[in-house]
Amino acid sequence: MLSQKRLARSHILILIFAALLAACSRGAENASGGATYHTDLILTQPEDLKAAQIQGGGPLRVVATTSIVADVVANVGGEAIALDTILPRMTDPHGYQLTPGDLRMLHDADVVFINGLGLEESLEQSLSQLPEEIPIVTLSEGIQLREFTLEQTDTDVDHDQEAHAATGVDPHVWFDPLNINVWTDNAAKSLAALDPINAATFQSNSDTYQDQLEDLHNWILTQLDEIPQADRKLVTDHLLMGYFAQRYDFEIINALLPAFSSAASPSARELADVQDSIRQSGVEVIFIGITSNRQIAEQIAGDTSVAVVPLYTGSLSELNGPADTYLTFMQYNVRAIVNALK
Repeated sequence: MLSQKRLARSHILILIFAALLAACSRGAENASGGATYHTDLILTQPEDLKAAQIQGGGPLRVVATTSIVADVVANVGGEAIALDTILPRMTDPHGYQLTPGDLRMLHDADVVFINGLGLEESLEQSLSQLPEEIPIVTLSEGIQLREFTLEQTDTDVDHDQEAHAATGVDPHVWFDPLNINVWTDNAAKSLAALDPINAATFQSNSDTYQDQLEDLHNWILTQLDEIPQADRKLVTDHLLMGYFAQRYDFEIINALLPAFSSAASPSARELADVQDSIRQSGVEVIFIGITSNRQIAEQIAGDTSVAVVPLYTGSLSELNGPADTYLTFMQYNVRAIVNALK
């Protein structure tokens, strides 16, 4: 027989489905036994979490948005948590739409971990409709963030040339392994607050994983020594390597999509600017996400006689693939960059 909490969550899930079918643009109404809901995407700080009411002595039920978030949380939580991931591996996080199964998973969670910083923008409406008893925690809290400002001129409009600026915060924090130390701390503190009985396990797992992250960082430094400083230049499909460039002394020359999201669309003028910057800088490689559309990259590569090199960007590879953990994800990408630029 279902517990009262399960029944309540099932009832809530029905309400959410109804809200989505009606294309409701606001939070769910307070319509079920006094339950209250997030009306906006409200994030909980790790230090503000309270012990979860774990049913039947089972493991803490944890949901992560992306495969990269999930891998870090899995390393901290170990066997003390039951972990589900919303976005399948090899899926671009910028435009994913939740399925009914995803909603059911979210409503059964004790906590939801996200990257944050707008990466999961397409999920935010549904996340904001979760009951307030289900905390949403961004692992990126405490990272020194990169601000983005790019001045451009758009000639593909019906009126006179118009200067505009794209601004925002770069959400691709995982391209710096030292940022993942912050993720690891936040995951350990959050899980310990929710499940105090296993706090020592979470801290021990966190310490072990942070040692591995430090080893990864030092390995990257050694590998990148093979690339002359003059060749440390990157052109990517969208602006995703900023934290990597900042940590390891690279220059971002341009991006095919001058935005932080792979869902953006470049104008003809922007593509011409990319080609000009490639020719002027002497760049010989365009790096694009393995899950990205190669059409624009291949077009520019053909026009400028440069190579196209795929990287894993917003997702881990399939299980048993070459980048199926965060550590191997970074190793794969660094090897690809070194082989292309050395």
